[in-house]
Amino acid sequence: METAAADIEFKDGRFAVKGTNHAVGLFDVAKAAAERTDLPEDLRGPLYAACDETVAEASYPYGAHCCEVEVDAETGRVRLVNYVAVDDVGRAINPLIIHGQVHGGIAQGVGQALLEHAHYDPESGQMLAGSLMDYAMPRASDLPFYVTELSEVPSSTHPLGIRPAGEGGTVPALAVVINAVVDALSEFGVRHVEMPATPEKVWRAIAEARAAKAH
Repeated sequence: METAAADIEFKDGRFAVKGTNHAVGLFDVAKAAAERTDLPEDLRGPLYAACDETVAEASYPYGAHCCEVEVDAETGRVRLVNYVAVDDVGRAINPLIIHGQVHGGIAQGVGQALLEHAHYDPESGQMLAGSLMDYAMPRASDLPFYVTELSEVPSSTHPLGIRPAGEGGTVPALAVVINAVVDALSEFGVRHVEMPATPEKVWRAIAEARAAKAH
């Protein structure tokens, strides 16, 4: 650009010489760096950038989830009976959509806690749950009618006070479902069940706990 580096500024995706209309776009610079052969070796190749970002003010959402399960001790089957949730979503612009996001997030968390698992053949490494014919996603019959409420605490770091709501259901669902299963099995002496808590895993945990008590 026929000027000193100190006289070049970057703004809105363009490098420009200060005080002039002489400018070149970021993508043109990237293309030149990748294709030109007359550049010094250290200036050739893909562009690279690094920066430090300081978050002056952190903003945390709040929420509480709880659920009730019933476990068939003879088969290990877990049935979700009740699920209640309160999520802080900041300012709720469209509560209907937010409730839908929370409901879907809970379903995703329940699925991961009780059903979903990637199985591989140990000899070939072949994925054995590579389609929805083999991968156990939760269905409507696996879920109760949720009781969900929205807590509106405006975010201090967003100009409209809103927060993302899609993840609010998924993260706590994993913990509350597994904790509910372990709590239901505590009378047998079970203290831990690995996700997903499939009927086979739950039945095996009960059998092993009973055998340990018998000895």
